[in-house]
Amino acid sequence: MNTYNASWWTSLVWRGYALSEDRDMFCESLPSKINSFGVWEKILHRSVGLGFWEYPLPNLELMIFSVFLLWQFFEILFKMSNIPIPKIPSMMLGGVAINLFSYTSPGSLLHQMFLPDDGRPKLAETAGAFGFVMYWFLKGVTIDVGILKKTEPRAALIGFTSVVIPLLSGYILMRTRLHFGELAMPEYQYETITALQCVSTFAGVNGLLKDLKINHSEFGRIVQSCAAVSDLVIFIITSVNMLFKGQQGLKHVIAKIFIVVVLFYIVWPVMLWIIKQTPEGRPVKDVYIYAVMAIAYLVYLFWLKFFYFSPYGWFIIGLATPAGPPLGSALIQRFECLNVGVFLPLFASLTMGQLDISWLMRELSQLKNMEGLAYEAISLILIVTVVKYFVTALIAFAMKIPYRDSIVLALVMSHRSIFELGYLGYIVEFKMFDNKSFTVAAASVLVSSLSIPIAIDFMYQPHQTFSCYRDRNLLTLKNDSKLKTLVCIHKPDHITSMINFVEVFHPTQDSQLECNVLHLVELMGQASPTFISHQLQKPMVGTKSCSRNVIAAFIQLHRLFTEEVMSIDIFTSASLVDHMHEDLCSLVLDKSLALVVLPFHRSWSVDRSTVLTDDKAVQNLNRQVLKRAACSVGIFVYRKPLWESQMAGSCYKVCAIFVGGKDDREALAFTNRMRRNKRTSVTILRFIPQLKTGENEELVQKFDMEDIKEIMKNEEDSEDTDPVTCIDKSVKEGAETSTILRSIAYDFDMFIVGRSSGMNSVVTEGLNEWTEFDELGAIGDVIASKEFPSRASVLVLQQQQY
Repeated sequence: MNTYNASWWTSLVWRGYALSEDRDMFCESLPSKINSFGVWEKILHRSVGLGFWEYPLPNLELMIFSVFLLWQFFEILFKMSNIPIPKIPSMMLGGVAINLFSYTSPGSLLHQMFLPDDGRPKLAETAGAFGFVMYWFLKGVTIDVGILKKTEPRAALIGFTSVVIPLLSGYILMRTRLHFGELAMPEYQYETITALQCVSTFAGVNGLLKDLKINHSEFGRIVQSCAAVSDLVIFIITSVNMLFKGQQGLKHVIAKIFIVVVLFYIVWPVMLWIIKQTPEGRPVKDVYIYAVMAIAYLVYLFWLKFFYFSPYGWFIIGLATPAGPPLGSALIQRFECLNVGVFLPLFASLTMGQLDISWLMRELSQLKNMEGLAYEAISLILIVTVVKYFVTALIAFAMKIPYRDSIVLALVMSHRSIFELGYLGYIVEFKMFDNKSFTVAAASVLVSSLSIPIAIDFMYQPHQTFSCYRDRNLLTLKNDSKLKTLVCIHKPDHITSMINFVEVFHPTQDSQLECNVLHLVELMGQASPTFISHQLQKPMVGTKSCSRNVIAAFIQLHRLFTEEVMSIDIFTSASLVDHMHEDLCSLVLDKSLALVVLPFHRSWSVDRSTVLTDDKAVQNLNRQVLKRAACSVGIFVYRKPLWESQMAGSCYKVCAIFVGGKDDREALAFTNRMRRNKRTSVTILRFIPQLKTGENEELVQKFDMEDIKEIMKNEEDSEDTDPVTCIDKSVKEGAETSTILRSIAYDFDMFIVGRSSGMNSVVTEGLNEWTEFDELGAIGDVIASKEFPSRASVLVLQQQQY
């Protein structure tokens, strides 16, 4: 006969929840009690009263506030110490602090507040789990999956070996220990820890590179490609492993194939349709945002049905969402601030709060005995990580990646992040990991996330952010290869000059041109920067775009040539002036361009007597691009139309100035491209410095002439092609150089010169002191100055530096 338990019922009614008397079930009265009855409840009702922190909503608010304070404390501390620790490790350290404070005296007030042992609903942990899922979704949204299409063979080899060889080392270690005795950990935990140390998650690597601000670099692209291959290898290995599990494994594999097909043939077209329905420059409708979130939730439920790590379903929907405006940026603006500022810190901190730190410290002191679970787990993590690091570094170095970058690449691929921590939390929830194994694995994630960013910051050179590991310049291009170029426009005045400039190339079937146009718009106020591809997001009828004049002008130019001869892509970048060069240099890497053409920052009146515009922001942009671009850079000083269409049969006269050096050779390579147009007449003005006594003048001249002939060689040359005229002038100082240039000022329509032309030579001796614009070089500055009598346009070229 059951007896009435008054105290149990009183507790249930007052608290709103209680464990059953046999502690097998959780009982809750409805409706749930969310708010407390005030801070005096505990005092007035001592026997049954609850503290305000024991109610769900006040407890959640208390957790959010405490976690935020601890997170900001560590983040500010690292910033003041100039230590490059990202924000997520700071959140994790906040959880360690909560853990230490709560477990110093079990049963204390702090312990009851933050890590209670009763059965109350853990609302803060639920909110944190939502934050983790949403963070992974938003991370997928920010990742451009187009990078996967550009995976190089060396990146594929690095990604493959960085997974397979460490996996084999972990498997061999496990079998060796099994051969000599029993394991302290189950085999499944061995396999899981090994896999977590071997894989380099695409999202984790991307997040680390973004935190260190090197995700747009050539190095960052190679690392992300390696990580993508690493994820793919693990995906294939787990799928193959499932096939050996019989019917259940086959069901999982079929489910994976099904979701991939759905993403490619249903979700992706839906996303593109949403973008096309959004007028350029207008926000995405709320209904489309809700539709995307509904799709993500459905995929989450599908993933939960077949696979226990359900957050991955949100991530792949994020990957299927086109990055950037209008859809991707709208999702980021809606959810990222709240999620990263409120919910994600709860997950990072409360997950680390589950560590059994006291047990771990005792085990660390016993490591010299070389036995026990902690020893096996720590040694496994160290061995697999070391193998992964050295294999990755050696393969990268063998693939002709510089040794310093190979070391940094191996560090990035060995980095563990919040995604590995989230996976550990989920398998603990499914009772597949015990708390001790979780403690060791989670502690290794914390150590990795703290130490590796510091090591990378120490090793990586900031000036190499936009460097490239291959030649992207005109000199190394084959005569029949497509020229990929980017022209930049700041103001309406630049449209005409750049269209005239593009026409100079005169693309043909044998010499194609890929012209990318970037309209740079200064971002005013506090709006978020945007980058728009006008091929992906087209303006609807009746809408206005800040780039409509640019689009209309270049579309009109495109109609003069066939699609097989010239292609045009138009982009708009709205950002702060100080960050414009980053968007530009990123586009250079994205498109693998060989040449960037920038407008000169100053323009004059027709009679050259008055300065019309003198934009210092444009000048600073040009200088930053010259320092960082991963291709050749040209600065174009436009002074008159390059083609006088009213003069039938007129010939366009070009003068290329050559002294010697890589920039002058790049100028000759550009000039050789212009020769494809039969209406172009090319003259090479070669300045020969008068050598000092004892120097072999004939040998130097012969060497220079061989360079010129090799660069100007053209397989299309025929008897009808005008030969290149070469004029030699011997000079002994910069004044003579200036005099010669002035004497031929009216003979040409355009001058082409290398930026470093004549540098450290008698050809420019005395001119360097009078140079007004160092971005043009000594000779370029003379030709572009307002004192120069001609209205000829000037192109100053700098060959790819990195």
